[in-house]
This record gives sequence, C-alpha cells and structure tokens, in this order.
Amino acid sequence: MPIPFHPREAQRLTLLRELGVLGGAAGAGLDALTACAARLTGAPLAAISLVDDDAQWFLSRSGFELAQIPRSQGFCSHAILGESLFTVPDLARDPRFRDSPLVTDGPRVRFYAGQPLAIDGLAVGTLCVFDLQPRTLGAGEREALAQLGCAAVELLQSRQGLREASQLRERLFDFARAGGDWMWESDARHRYRWLSDAFQPITGIDPRRQLGEPITDAQLLDADGSPRVPAQYYRALLDRQEPFARVLTAKHTPRGLLYLSRSAVPVFDAAGRFEGYRGTVRDVTSTLAAASEARRGEVTLRELAAQVPGMLFTFEEHPDGRAGYPFVSDGAERVLGMAAATLQADALTFFRHVHPPDLAPLGKALAEGAARLTRLEHSFRMTLPDGSLRWFEMRAAPTRLGDGGTLWHGFTADVTARKAIEEALQAHEERWQIAADAARIGIAEFVLADGLVNLDRRACINHGLSYPHGRVTLDDWMAQIDPADRDAVMAGIGEALAGERPFEGRYRIRQPDGSVRWLEFVVRATRDEAGAPTGVIGTCRDVHEQQLADELSRGMQEAERASRAKSEFLSRVSHELRTPLNGILGFTQLMALDEDHPLAAPQAQRLASVQRAGNRLLNLINDVLEISRIESAEVAVRTLAVDLDAALHASLSLVQSLARGRSITIEPTPPSGLWVSGDERALEQVLVNLLSNAIKYSGEQSPVVLNLQRSDGTVKIAVRDRGVGLTAEQQARLFQPFDRLGAERRRIEGSGLGLVIARQLAEAMGGRIDVVSVPGAGSTFTLQLPEAEEPSGSAYLATQPAALLHEPPAPRRAQRQVVYIEDELLNQVLLQEVFRARPDWQLHIADDGASGLRLARELSPHLMLIDMNLPDTNGLALVQALRADPSTRALRCIALSADAMNEQIAAARRAGFDDYWTKPIDVAQVLAGLDAVLDGTA
Repeated sequence: MPIPFHPREAQRLTLLRELGVLGGAAGAGLDALTACAARLTGAPLAAISLVDDDAQWFLSRSGFELAQIPRSQGFCSHAILGESLFTVPDLARDPRFRDSPLVTDGPRVRFYAGQPLAIDGLAVGTLCVFDLQPRTLGAGEREALAQLGCAAVELLQSRQGLREASQLRERLFDFARAGGDWMWESDARHRYRWLSDAFQPITGIDPRRQLGEPITDAQLLDADGSPRVPAQYYRALLDRQEPFARVLTAKHTPRGLLYLSRSAVPVFDAAGRFEGYRGTVRDVTSTLAAASEARRGEVTLRELAAQVPGMLFTFEEHPDGRAGYPFVSDGAERVLGMAAATLQADALTFFRHVHPPDLAPLGKALAEGAARLTRLEHSFRMTLPDGSLRWFEMRAAPTRLGDGGTLWHGFTADVTARKAIEEALQAHEERWQIAADAARIGIAEFVLADGLVNLDRRACINHGLSYPHGRVTLDDWMAQIDPADRDAVMAGIGEALAGERPFEGRYRIRQPDGSVRWLEFVVRATRDEAGAPTGVIGTCRDVHEQQLADELSRGMQEAERASRAKSEFLSRVSHELRTPLNGILGFTQLMALDEDHPLAAPQAQRLASVQRAGNRLLNLINDVLEISRIESAEVAVRTLAVDLDAALHASLSLVQSLARGRSITIEPTPPSGLWVSGDERALEQVLVNLLSNAIKYSGEQSPVVLNLQRSDGTVKIAVRDRGVGLTAEQQARLFQPFDRLGAERRRIEGSGLGLVIARQLAEAMGGRIDVVSVPGAGSTFTLQLPEAEEPSGSAYLATQPAALLHEPPAPRRAQRQVVYIEDELLNQVLLQEVFRARPDWQLHIADDGASGLRLARELSPHLMLIDMNLPDTNGLALVQALRADPSTRALRCIALSADAMNEQIAAARRAGFDDYWTKPIDVAQVLAGLDAVLDGTA
C-alpha cells in the first residue's frame, strides 16, 4: 500500500517531536477519550494514533494492546491529509487497504473511521475507531467523534505547554547555578518556604533546616560594604512588599561572615494578597574584600600620584554592568580639568568627554585587553570642559576580579605636544612618499664600513625587491646591473667617492623575475667630520617607460622622416610620369574620337595599343599611390550601410568590357536585398579587383561565377574562376606587392598590386579576403564583410553612365572665357585640341603665374584652369592671390596637375581651389566637367 505524505510533512514532523509524547504514556485524560469514542460508536477498537515519518504510534488504545505499527500498514496516513472525518466502510473491498496485514491477518478489521487531530493547522494524528464488520457511522456518531477530537487536541496542547514550562524551569535553574547564585522563596511572613540546592555549598547550612525560619541577615550594608542600618531595617525593607535589587547584607554562617547581594520580587495571589518573595542571592564577599583592600592603599597611592605628571586611576568593570573608579588621583584636575570626586561619582563622565570618533576604538581596546588580560596602550582625543580638544595616552594593566570582572590600574597623560610633532613628521613623510611614488624616486645608500646597500620602500620597488629587504652587499647590488652597464656604474661610484663630481646616469637593472627596467641614478658621496668618504647616497628613479617612450619617439621620428621621403619620392615620380602620359593618353583619346579625320584600321589598332600601354602604366602609378595611401592611413574609409546589390551592379558594369574582350560570361546573382557595413567606393574597388582577376586568369569562354552567402551576421561574396589555379607556394606569395606569380610570362596584364590593395581595403572595412584554389581547377576569392541593416527610406537605384562624347551637340550658347595657366607646351596643345569640341568656349593660355593673374583681371573669365607647378610660382600661392583680389575673388578655379597625392589635393582645396583634376586627363570627363561649369551645375 503506497504511503501518502502531508504537503507540509517536514513542519508536521517537527511539531510532533516537540510534543514529546511518542512512545510515552497517554495519561488518564486521553485514555478516557479513547474509551468514550469506542462506547459512543459501538466500535470494539479505538485509539489515539500519532503518525511520524516511518511509524504509526497508538498513544492511547481501547480494545487492543498494540503500541505501534509501520506507517505503511496503517490507515491514519490517509486520514491526516484531510480536515474532517475519514471513513472506509469496508477495508477488504477498498484497493488501498485490502492487502494491509490489519485486514488480512491479526484483528482482521473491516471498518475504519479517523478524525484528524490538528495543532496549529498541522495534523499530527487521529482519533480513530475500528470494527470487525463493514459498517457506516450515523450523523450523531460522526459529530461525537469530531467533538472528542477537539478535546484530544486540547489535552495534547496542554501536555506541550507543561513540557515547555518544565524546560523553562530547568533553564532557569541552570542559569542560576551558572551565575553562582542560590534562589529562594518566602511566605507572607518572610519565612523561607523554598531554597535551591546551591544554598548549602555557599553557606554550609542544610536548606531543610531553614525552611519555615525567618530571613535573618545580620545587617544592611552600604554599596562599599560598610554597615548602614540595624538589622531591623532590613525587615522594614521586606515589609514594603516591593521589588528590590542588589541589596547588600551580612550573614553569619558556618563558613564565616558572608557578604550577600539580594534581589527579589513580591508575589501576589489572584485577589492581590501578598504571598511572599521570590529572589536570588549572590555571594560578593571576595568582591568587597578586594574593594576594601583597594581602599586601604588609596591614601598611599594618592600621595604618590600627586608627584606624577598625569592621572593615576583604578577602574573596575563587573559582569552585571556596574563600573566605576575606586581610585582617581588629584592629577585629574590638572590634566582633565575634572575633579577626582566627579569621575568617581559617575564613571561615564570620563567617556562622555572622549572625542566621538575615538570612543568606539577606545572601547574596543578596553574590551580586548579585559578579555585577554593584556596591557593597554592607546591614544585618543578628549574635549575638555574648557572646550579644548587635546590628545591623551592611556596605559593600563588589567587583573581579574573574583566575580569575573576586570580591575584596571592605569595612567593617563596629556600627549598633545608630542602628537603635534608626530603628526607633522608623519605629514612630511606622507608628502615625501606621495611625491616619491608619483616621481618613482627611491633613496639608496651604500655604507663603506659594513659594505651594505640600504634601499627605502620605493627603491625596493624599483629594484623588484620586497620591503624591507634582507642583507644586500655592494656585489649583490652590482649583480642586478646589466652586464653592459656595470663598468660605467662602478666608475661613476668611484668618481663620487673620490670627490671629483656627483655620479649621474641611466642604467638597466635586471630584476629577480628576469625583467629589465631602466633606472636613473643621481649619487653623491657622504663624508665624516674629517672629510673622509663614508659611503654614497642618492636617488634611483624608475624611468623605464620614459626611456621606452624616448626610444619610440626617436623611432617614430625616423619612420616619419622615411615616410616623408617616400611620399616626396612617390609624388615626384608620379608627377614626372603623369606629365608625359597626359600628352600620350590625351592625344590618343583625341585621335580616337576624331570623326572628321578617322584613322585607317591598322593605324587605329596601333593607336589602341598605345592607349592600352599608357593606361597600363597609369594604372601601375595609381596602384603604387593607392598602396602608399593605405599604408600611411591617408585613405579615409567610412563604415556605413552599403547596398550590396547596387555595389555589385556598379562593379559588373566596369568589368563588362574586359569580360567581352575575352569572351567570358559573368554569372551574376539574383537581387539579394542585402546590405553590408563598409565604404561604397572601397567596396566597389575591391569587387572590381576580384572580378578583373577572375576574368584575366580564366580560360577563354570560361564563366566567372558570383555567389552570395549570409551567415551569423556576416555576408560572403565569392568570385570563382575556372583558371589554372594556384599551388600552395603561390598562395603563400599571393598578397606580396609586385609578385605576379608568373603571370607576366603568360602576357597577362597587371601590376601585382590589385589583390594587395583589395585585401588592405577589406581589412579597413572590418572584413577579410580568403582564397581557396586547386591547381588545374580554378580559384575562389571570398570577400567577407559584416552584415548591416537597410537604412530607412533607402531604395535600390541602378544608374548607367552617360555617353558624354556621343551626346547630340548642344544648342549654340554664348561664348565663355577660360584661362589655362600651364608652362608645358604639350599640355597647352592638348587642351587646345580638347576645346575644339566646345567651339563656344574660348581658351586663353598663360605660360606663368604673372601672366595668368593679368589675364584673370583683364578678362574676368568664367573658369581658371591652373597647373600646380609654374616657373615663377605655384598653384597654392596663385589661387591665394586670386582670392585676395576683390576683382578675382569669385572666379571658379580648378587645379589641373600631375600631382595626385592626397595631401596635395587636400592642401589645394584648403587654399581655395573649387576642384582638382589630375593628369593624365580623361577627355570625356574633362568635357563633362566643362559642361557642368557652363550649365552652372558644378
């Protein structure tokens, strides 16, 4: 039969054990209730049953002798789960109980009814009846069991109260015995009615002989033990029928005269009639003896104390909370401004004058000294009656009193002057320590007499030693100096001892953990009265970070000088190469666009070859400059949300002509709607580089496949080709500048810089480029970037570049004036040819800055095109002169220069240029720019 458990089983079992009735006798009251339940219900068996964790106890039973059964065999575990009577009409037919041994064996009971017995809401058992035949109970019988159950609960609770009262009584006796007291009780006529067992050990009198005898102590005493009033007045104290505490009396006993401390409370009956006293008595004979002894020495002590520059005192603390000064010297008046009698009258007077922040530490020191019986030395402040705040020092030794209290013998002196000196020294030391720690300066001293080196706390830190350090000789100290610096250090110390000059320098110290730090030493010799050297003393300052910073600064200055030299070299090379390229590419563009004088097919093919060669050289120059810009952090990459579909569309449009030339198809991805975190220009440049490489290194008519993948907040753009692939050794060299991995032998155009630029731009955008390649099977380059959310209001816009050179001619417009300041004849001719395509623009050429300024003032042109390097000036100075002149201040000025470095372009814009066009010029873009100026859109 499964055992059900009460929902609050743990609390129920705790309450059951607190009743203390398991396995005990029920008592007449509970037995009578059980018999009554059997008679009222006509049941042959009845019981009061208590259910603990593993058994069912029959505390009271009628009709059987069984004291307990296992909990699993009983029925009361089910009954205590409810609040009302639990009945089972036929146990043999109930599947919960039919297999119980009480049903199948033994009494073979067939009927059960159990009334739960609950205390404080917790059922501890039942009042139950059993029958040997199946049956039911009538309403009257059920009501009778409920009422008998209430009576049983009352009896159980009264047993609990009696048990608690008995435990309380035992505790009180234990407390009294522990305190060394005896307890007593008297009747209304002040005769002993009861005495505790402790009476005889203390007095030597049999307590039974005192019962019925009047309470007769010899006399009433003052607090110091001296007689105060005759004995009959003690009787008058008892007659008051009022509580009293710690009343001192003397009592003659076989053990001699005892001094007793009595406390008692009166007892009254229900009608308010006085019935006597109940109280305690404590033997304080030893305490009073000690006090008397102290008084005898008081006169002598006062005479001696008058000669002491301070206050002598004895102070006692008792376990019952009493405290006082048995003795205070007359020095209290001189030191504290308080009379000795004032302190003795109220022990707390002294502590009331202690400065509040110092009161708790003083109390703690006294408590610890009393607990351990250790000497007290403690400083504290006091606010004296005259209002002054002064420092005091207390020194005292404790002894244990007979009642467990503590008696202090001590001395208190005014130490205000000494404290002021100590605080000044401490403040000076703290300021020095703060300054030393801030500056990392320590003090080191070498003494010739003993050959030892002494280091202060900061010096130990600088040397990596614990403070205070152990024995350190000069050889030990020198062993910490870096071997490369030892000779210089020894020579410096020798010169200092010789008196030639102080020793200064920075040297490396190897600390115990193996680390090396730079220390700066400033050392001078110490001398005796005769002028002979006794050693050296000086400072050691930790300058490790400063030394590293100086070295780093020097390195950075060298790097900056190298970077400036490289930038100047690249700028010069770029300018010198772009200048002739401007003519080459400019005239080839004009020849290719000249529809009035078309070239024959062979000549056009040769011209195209010249253009390709020039463009290849220009791309190489641009790539070298791009690498330089990225390395010097001149390329500003803005991390924004970029439309990936738009970036792919723009990049594919830029490489379509290259793909068509090799009969290669690019398989684009369908619109993805993805956005990535990056820079739009940089992203397009990376994609163009990856697509161009795939096109150049794929076989003829091989497809290039684009694939997009989104995973864990990142977007991967994979570009796969069907080319020859790369070996592991080639992949290791893949991102080395100018290393084309043998592609130059296959006459594949390129500079070996495209992938280097692509990877650096990808990393600047917070991404990376990975490559997977198999020789003979092609390569896959994957650009990975963080995914971004689409900005609100964004839309996908695909734009196509306008065919500027093939637009229908614009209607005739009023002629516009343009001044071009350029000293290079080839560039002058080139721009004159370009302006032939715009007959409504009149171009004026100036060979130098002075003539250019003159033309600007005379013509007030619509546009100024200015080269940055002129024979008599430069573009920056020229544009500043134009902006300074009110007549030319509003002119639109565009720099046209072969200088393509970012810092040069930025400087030109700061100086006042409206735009900056680099050489070699793109004829179509120049024409578009001129039209924008003409139309007022730029």
